[in-house]
Amino acid sequence: MEKRNLISVIIPTYNASPFINQCLESILSQSYKHLEIIVVDDGSKDDTVEIIKRYPVKLIQQTNQGAAAARNTGMQAATGEYLHFMDADDLINLDFYERLLTNILSVDADMACSGYVHERLPVFTTIITERFLYVNTDDKMRFANVIHQGNIWKYLFRLSFLREYNILFDEELRNAHDKAFTIQAVYFSNKIISVPGAVYYYKERVGSLVTSRIWGGRRIKNQSIAKANEFCKQFAKEHAIQVLGAPRYVTFHLTLFGILPILVKRVYVTGRIRWYLFGLFILQLKAIPASRRLF
Repeated sequence: MEKRNLISVIIPTYNASPFINQCLESILSQSYKHLEIIVVDDGSKDDTVEIIKRYPVKLIQQTNQGAAAARNTGMQAATGEYLHFMDADDLINLDFYERLLTNILSVDADMACSGYVHERLPVFTTIITERFLYVNTDDKMRFANVIHQGNIWKYLFRLSFLREYNILFDEELRNAHDKAFTIQAVYFSNKIISVPGAVYYYKERVGSLVTSRIWGGRRIKNQSIAKANEFCKQFAKEHAIQVLGAPRYVTFHLTLFGILPILVKRVYVTGRIRWYLFGLFILQLKAIPASRRLF
């Protein structure tokens, strides 16, 4: 890797004083050092800004506009060849950027994808164990699983291709704006490589910018999610995308004469199991450990 391979790390913050120092320490302790750390503070009312000023980062302050606007501001300021979005309350393992950059350069890809640990909902944890290269649109979409897991923080992006296709965050979306962003990036990317050993730790703590309720509660959140899903469906229609994600469950049937379903068992990707009798839901079992899942 040459020194020219600068990675810009964009971190939106809002009242992040309890955890921003740990986030920044995990970035500054990376084995790969050629990093541009851009923190966009979105109108914090606590001492977040004072803490950030103790670190060698580029600080941008703006009035409260939401995480999407903060990320767009960070993108405009970025000067690196590659780009990573990080939430202020999260962590990454210490060779995260070295692994992602080594792999993205090895195949000249526009995107590299890490695994992640979902601390609050462990059943959503996804650990990557093998290197794969995805080029075909259906395969990229199935791997990225955008419709169900559109998180941006698991990707390293080549910044030039995001700018070439004018991929930005929809600032009207207070939630799920990363899903609308990611479907465009996945579609227009030349290749996506999966990277074992690079792990993002998603914490989703109360009080972070992404989880803040400043924009008005569950109703607005649900409206944003619905709008993001509609954007994805419309984008898929316009670009003839046949696959929007991986299957959410595998179904097993017990039928009468091979025709009429009597008992149906669904095993979801999260590990949850549901049973249906003659089409009526009768039982749900807890999530099964990842090591025992069927797919």
